[in-house]
Amino acid sequence: MASRVVPSLRALPRAFVAGIPDELPEKIELPEAETRKFRNVLRLVSGDVIGLLPGDGRFIRCTLDGKSARPIEVTTPATEAKREVTLALGIPKPEKLEESVRMATELGVAHFLLFTAERTVVRWEPAKFAAKLLRLETIAREAAEVAFRTKLPTFTVLMSLAQVLEAHPQALVMSESETAPADWPTLQQECTIVVGPEGGWAPKEVQSIGSRAVSLGPRVLRVDTAVAAACSLALADR
Repeated sequence: MASRVVPSLRALPRAFVAGIPDELPEKIELPEAETRKFRNVLRLVSGDVIGLLPGDGRFIRCTLDGKSARPIEVTTPATEAKREVTLALGIPKPEKLEESVRMATELGVAHFLLFTAERTVVRWEPAKFAAKLLRLETIAREAAEVAFRTKLPTFTVLMSLAQVLEAHPQALVMSESETAPADWPTLQQECTIVVGPEGGWAPKEVQSIGSRAVSLGPRVLRVDTAVAAACSLALADR
């Protein structure tokens, strides 16, 4: 009789499920949304192997059991970036923002700081604030699952570039200025990179950026392209 092939962790259907204790119970109750995902979307049945991600670095291999999961083993895959990168992003148009969050999450960004720059076109209405953040968190969670990450990025909203630079004085700010250096300084284990909105930086912002400015090259990049390029450079193991 042929032995059953055990799928690799990367091949397993997986989902982030918060609140799983360190001492695993016999059964882990699945949220309704994840039950629908496994049962209705992926067409899994009881006995199929899945992966649960508590968001703390653990990967819990389980068997599906109705609306719950039975733990089999716990591993800690080394899939998180060695450098803890924060992306501060001047809020762009919705489709660019969502694509930027998706790509940056897949690449390994740990924290997002969203802020309103002077030339930001889109202004978030207070009444829709919570819904917009929830949408971005959902995009980040789905991207993290696809990328086989074991931790979810966090989101913080600040009012201006000035607040970003006050909280992160060593930040590197992407600049279109011809005088901005193309050679990045040596990065620390924790670093913050800042990408502006579609309209670029206003004169007062350029002045406040000062020596923090760095270049992504001589070409003009779309916001989401700049995010992908800057995050890739910041997260590179160098």
